[in-house]
Amino acid sequence: MRYPRHVTLELTARCNFRCPYCYCIWHEYPDLAKPELDTDGWNAVIDKCAADGVRDLLFTGGEALLRKDLFAIIDHARHTLPDATLSLFTNASRLTEQLIKAFKRRRVRLATSLQGLRTYGAMTGTRRSYKRLLTILSRAAELKWPIAVSLTVTKANLHEAVDMFAAAVLSGAVTIQVGPVIAGGRARASQEWMVTRQEWEDVKERIRALPDGRVPYSFCDEFICECRRDTPPELLAKWGDPNHTPCPAGKSFGVIGPNGLYRTCLHSLPA
Repeated sequence: MRYPRHVTLELTARCNFRCPYCYCIWHEYPDLAKPELDTDGWNAVIDKCAADGVRDLLFTGGEALLRKDLFAIIDHARHTLPDATLSLFTNASRLTEQLIKAFKRRRVRLATSLQGLRTYGAMTGTRRSYKRLLTILSRAAELKWPIAVSLTVTKANLHEAVDMFAAAVLSGAVTIQVGPVIAGGRARASQEWMVTRQEWEDVKERIRALPDGRVPYSFCDEFICECRRDTPPELLAKWGDPNHTPCPAGKSFGVIGPNGLYRTCLHSLPA
């Protein structure tokens, strides 16, 4: 098969966070993360991406910074795809000023997630504080390599979702994406983390009412991956969008999991 223009590479299923609503598909199907490709395996994937005309590569996980060979893989990608857009999504727990500079030299864009403020520890399954993440965001902006931020709205952080958005703006986020918990991964069996559609619409309205922080932002309205062929009808009826439009998954973007199998999107199963 031929890869689409944008491809996400899930370099590892390992993560030092344990977010209770993590969407990663291997929480439902562990075999999709085994065995993980080694350096040569990922370099071969990148070679195919180059041959197929891929123009955008996003490195993610799990937590990609847990891979000791991360820069070897990224350097191969930059050499093989010199003009491509390269990005890395990280929880930023291991991100430092030195690493930000290293990614800037390689022209690798950075993205992270702000899981909460007072709820940050509970939302990441750690004892960490949101304060270090905001410091990293601020330092990256000072280094002229600002970080994109995603916010996931849950039942637990619903009350501070607008404050999370404001904190990301004030800390120098280059862009912000906000979305609700998606019924997949760990959240598939723990739907108590999911907000209602009305709660979600209320959050959107409150964010829109904020003073203009001059940071581009977008909303992702998806509550469930409607591409998945294994979704029970009752789950689709509960969380599906009656105004759902066809998804470009598999056409303009695709995903390669830790074991090298291709999927049409982050939430779907291999064909």
